[in-house]
Amino acid sequence: MKNNYTVVTSFPVSKWEVYGQTFIEGFINHWPKEVNLLVYCDGYPLPNDIPTADNIKYIDLLTSDALLEFKERNKQFNGYSKPNAPYNFYEDAVKFSHKVYAQDLAMGELLNSDYKGWLIWLDADSVTYEDISLEILDKMFDDEYDVTYLGRKNAYASCSSLIGYNLNSDVTPVFMGDFVNYYNSDEVLSLRCFADNFVFDRLRTLHEVHGMRALNYTPECANLDAFDMSPLGNHIIHLKGKAKVGVSSFLGKNTQGNRYFDLCRIVEHYKRKNILEIGTWNGDTALEMVQAAFNTTDEVHYTGVDLFTEASDETDKKEFNIKKHYTKKAVEIKLKAAAKEYARNNKKFTYYLMEGDSKEKLKILNDPSLCNLYNIKPDFAFIDGGHSIDTVNSDFDFCKDFPVIVMDDYYTEDTEGKIPDKEFQGVNNLYNDVLGGTDRTGKQRRQIISSNDRVAEGGHVNLVLILNDTKLDSPPDFHRVPVQVQPRDCVPPDNIQDNVLDNLKIFKGKMIHRCCWHEGIAVIASAGPSLIDELPKIKKLQEEGAKVVCVKHSHNILIENGIIPWGCVILDPRPFDGESTHGIVRKDLLKKPHPDTKYIVASMTNKEVTKYLKKKKAQIYGWHAYTNALTEMPEMQEETMITGGTCSAMRSIGIMHTIGFRKFHIFGMDCAMDGTPENEEEKDAYGRTKWIKTGILNEKTGIEKTFFTTGELLALAQDFEMLLQRATSIDMDISVYGRGMVPAIFEASDYKQLPTFKEQYNDRR
Repeated sequence: MKNNYTVVTSFPVSKWEVYGQTFIEGFINHWPKEVNLLVYCDGYPLPNDIPTADNIKYIDLLTSDALLEFKERNKQFNGYSKPNAPYNFYEDAVKFSHKVYAQDLAMGELLNSDYKGWLIWLDADSVTYEDISLEILDKMFDDEYDVTYLGRKNAYASCSSLIGYNLNSDVTPVFMGDFVNYYNSDEVLSLRCFADNFVFDRLRTLHEVHGMRALNYTPECANLDAFDMSPLGNHIIHLKGKAKVGVSSFLGKNTQGNRYFDLCRIVEHYKRKNILEIGTWNGDTALEMVQAAFNTTDEVHYTGVDLFTEASDETDKKEFNIKKHYTKKAVEIKLKAAAKEYARNNKKFTYYLMEGDSKEKLKILNDPSLCNLYNIKPDFAFIDGGHSIDTVNSDFDFCKDFPVIVMDDYYTEDTEGKIPDKEFQGVNNLYNDVLGGTDRTGKQRRQIISSNDRVAEGGHVNLVLILNDTKLDSPPDFHRVPVQVQPRDCVPPDNIQDNVLDNLKIFKGKMIHRCCWHEGIAVIASAGPSLIDELPKIKKLQEEGAKVVCVKHSHNILIENGIIPWGCVILDPRPFDGESTHGIVRKDLLKKPHPDTKYIVASMTNKEVTKYLKKKKAQIYGWHAYTNALTEMPEMQEETMITGGTCSAMRSIGIMHTIGFRKFHIFGMDCAMDGTPENEEEKDAYGRTKWIKTGILNEKTGIEKTFFTTGELLALAQDFEMLLQRATSIDMDISVYGRGMVPAIFEASDYKQLPTFKEQYNDRR
């Protein structure tokens, strides 16, 4: 053993039966006896049967005065922005504070004892199922580094389920001091996200600039599976999300891609109870389907088939597999944990896993006695195993008479005409050549599901739906699925960072900074179709003293109608001479800057815009928009960054809130066209379907309004909905005008303006 190792974890005693017990048992059974474990328990007393060992120490986390004081000061920051609002994981500062204080206390205890070695944080919702050797730990935790972590390049922050702290380093205690001080000082509440991994990344980036050596074990992780990709991923299963809790709804999450969301909608729509999945992989999709089934029943059975450890380089090549393989044991742990939690909620979840070639294992379907024994009576099949033609055909042949079948991996061309090679197209061959393609009216109804995901090498991948039961109704309208838009920076980060550095020279210190709150009224004028109709209201509010703020698309409309905006917010790093998404040259929108208007320009904006406004002698004020590209810049670490959404209209609200406004009147934020497009299948400039059909149901009135929107406008509407959930907690008084999607969301919401002091206390003075 090259080093000493101590593991630290924390969990509420109330979660002992949910995951705490399996964590401790896994540690005792599979970790080296030379490794110590510090367990900080949130709540006492401990269970009578809690395992004990010479290398395990249990500590009452609630003896920490700093933690208790933080929780008392900030008890309202518990993930619920207002009464009856849905829980927001990223706004639960109280939850994440336990984890940070536990790490700080553990490090303090070890340093006070002159401990030399590594402190390893491991989330308590992890189960160790294979032996971990000291050799593995020695390879992972090298004194060449101060900190080790699991990075995720396409997620908002790293995975903080496993972090290594080198206590042989003088740098590490300084880092931890800064980490816990984010909570001691309440500075964490100034961030856009209160999760510990978000704070960790922010500090890590800063400390790395000043010399801290940090090792990212998973630099190529492009999803949320960093833990599985780590050196301990073949020894420990992390029961995150559905695997841990097993009872939360999947609707609206869409965590795995558009087509998997549709998969779950099909399971729920047709009220499936007995699910067969060919190609179980890591078990996550299984748990998504199971939860979808539990939304309509209290008893669900799942059967899964996979090669698991029988997979080899040869089978990967034959079946065109590029993903990591999981063990049957690891997946069973996930399913067992879910079944246990479902039982706590009076739901029965059973499962049966088969390891091996589906062409052999699925023969069990021909044996009624074995099917009865293992409760294999599928009313739904999800075929997502091997990609070769013979495997796809074989899998389908076993399932061809099931009432509902969904097949993954039907490939279509992308806008550049790219598509996976023919040898990958086993499902395409079956669907087109064997079954005869789409048929929505025959005895066997078949269709390709419209949602799709991109293939890394080019092309799109879709689901295929097959209905054999003529009594079943038509499938759900997939165009009306609540779409979760995941916006990204629209130009490369290097371009954005260059813009920032150039614009700062032009701003010359004239920046947007925080101001005290006041009684002023802000009018936000977006450029939706209803704006024209609402101009008289805007003019009246302006005459009464309101500050009118517009975006570039509404700039000319307001001025031409005699409304001179107080400010115009600009946020666009794309070329100034190019066309906007509305088909208008961006430069034309600012052709005549008004001398009385403040042009509030994001530092990431294309520098040609700022140069142009300077040449036109416009009033220019700068501001920093929170984006991935800016967070990577050391120069931005101490700067005020304004969040709020994906577009200038939503960031306008953030800007005005930052400078003290709390009363907002929002106009023209329709996020939809008037009426119905002439061609619903119209393509945009990139060859993608332009129009998205979506509906907003007002449960108070029972009326559902349908809108045609675009991906960009839908992202804006989603941003507004998220803002509305937090509005009262950040003292926002909002009124919305118009006839589009955002007004419909506002009308359907439970938002209520806070009462005034006089109303609350009947104060007549």
